[in-house]
Amino acid sequence: MVNGWTVPGFTHATDLGGGTAGRVVLAVDDLTQTKVAIKYLDSRLDSDEVFLSRFRMTARRLSQIEDPNVVDLFDLVESPQGTAVVMERVDGVTLRRILAAQGPTGPLAALSAFGGVLLGLAAAHDADVAHGALRPANVLVDASGNARLTDFGMAPSGDAAQGGPAYAAPELWGGAPPSAPADLYAATAVFFECLTGSPPFTGRSLAKAHREAPVPVESVPGPLRDLIAQGLAKEPEKRPASAADFLEAVETAAVAAYGPSWEAQGRERLTELARQAAEAPEPPPAKAAKAASRGAAAAPAKRSRTKPLVAAAATIVIVGGVAGAAIAMRGGEDTPPATPATSGSPSPVPTVDPALAQASALADKVEAAVDRPAGAAFTFRRSGCCGTANANGSLALQADAPASYQMTVQGSGGTRKAGRSVLLKDTTWLRAGGRWRSVDFDPRARGYAGLAAQIREGSAVANVPALLRNSATFTANGGAHQGTAPLDRLAQVANVGDLFGDLAKRTGATEVTYTVHLDKQSRPTRVTFRAAGPERNQTYTSTYSRWGAKVSIGAPR
Repeated sequence: MVNGWTVPGFTHATDLGGGTAGRVVLAVDDLTQTKVAIKYLDSRLDSDEVFLSRFRMTARRLSQIEDPNVVDLFDLVESPQGTAVVMERVDGVTLRRILAAQGPTGPLAALSAFGGVLLGLAAAHDADVAHGALRPANVLVDASGNARLTDFGMAPSGDAAQGGPAYAAPELWGGAPPSAPADLYAATAVFFECLTGSPPFTGRSLAKAHREAPVPVESVPGPLRDLIAQGLAKEPEKRPASAADFLEAVETAAVAAYGPSWEAQGRERLTELARQAAEAPEPPPAKAAKAASRGAAAAPAKRSRTKPLVAAAATIVIVGGVAGAAIAMRGGEDTPPATPATSGSPSPVPTVDPALAQASALADKVEAAVDRPAGAAFTFRRSGCCGTANANGSLALQADAPASYQMTVQGSGGTRKAGRSVLLKDTTWLRAGGRWRSVDFDPRARGYAGLAAQIREGSAVANVPALLRNSATFTANGGAHQGTAPLDRLAQVANVGDLFGDLAKRTGATEVTYTVHLDKQSRPTRVTFRAAGPERNQTYTSTYSRWGAKVSIGAPR
């Protein structure tokens, strides 16, 4: 029991530790025998009605987010004995533990972690949720090297700066509430610590340092100093406009400094560091308690996936347990053994790369999972040499027809103002001057008509099996399926070839690198692919959520 009670329907297995926010245990669902992590909130939080009210609201919003870099959740359980959060247990270690065990991560691993943090913040901020107390203890690195945000909204009511004083933006020390700009400041401070081994400001007068001390950019590698200066700007309005904008600047700086393969190398290094940290002895309890008393670290946390909520959604993540190493996809078990020749010289037996066979089989699963009318919400982002584009909305997969879309789109140049569009088969509908007008579907058209068509091509679910089936290399690192695919082969694939052929011409690249995340039904949740040529590159990122939702898209009136 914890605090005199146990969440009904679960049996405690192991104590995973605790901190200022509460106690964490590994438990087993009595009905399904599934292992979960349960966090029992500290009585100080449980008796803070202002905190609980805000926490419930934050949780409801977060329950709508399905993003690989934001923790999902099971249940928030409130009872007369206390409040607890039930989450799926995922092996991983906190960035705090990695830094304690290894010291500075190096620039590539730091950039990889920073990029994951910004992706998570972008998803949360789109849902009008600020983290409020971001610090290394709230960044979980899983077995695939993914950085995942935990413990949204867990700062007690009152002074928000005390939720993580070493990472708190100047305005928080003046009593301002948590905000997106403050989250970007904290994320940059965490990035700084990954690069140097310590936060940008230390000592007793943290409030004064955050408000007045010069940003110590000279402590980080030269190519990354501008990123640090932007994120740690004293005035919120001088920081990047959004997490998505900041991520674009990070990707541009990383490619310029470390080449187009920086992301894969950084993820590999971060995965290695997580594995080494997991194998290292646990930090002494005395030091952990001391850190908690200073407010510099939170209780260990663990990542979860969504389930229907019992009372209200919650976003606490339990970090504890061990991070596994990235594992290359294997598929030889299903390959029949070669049959020896019965006479004469043995005949050569064709060999099939087991990993590529697995990629092809995975492509079949994806096609089967979405080969029927289905709806989903989506977001899309394109960045790089050939114009930016952003979109969000919903799509409806149709039998024997291109997917229908209704979305808000925004690009560069003359399409910077957000506009609405609907795509039905070969027609694009645009909202302009208070009225809808229709034009032919044409990705090469100018303005919003071309932009909307390009977004449908770039975010098409059909891109996923095309990438998998035409892979030249393929690995599976936990939930992330990664590989490369030659552009000349992709350009020959029906229905998606135009996109990849055009991508090859624009960038001069010969292949794309990709990462695909799927849900338990083999439906895509996040897809990123990147073409990096000698001098130009382009990146496409699409996320999908709420698969199975009833989406009806018709011609607007």
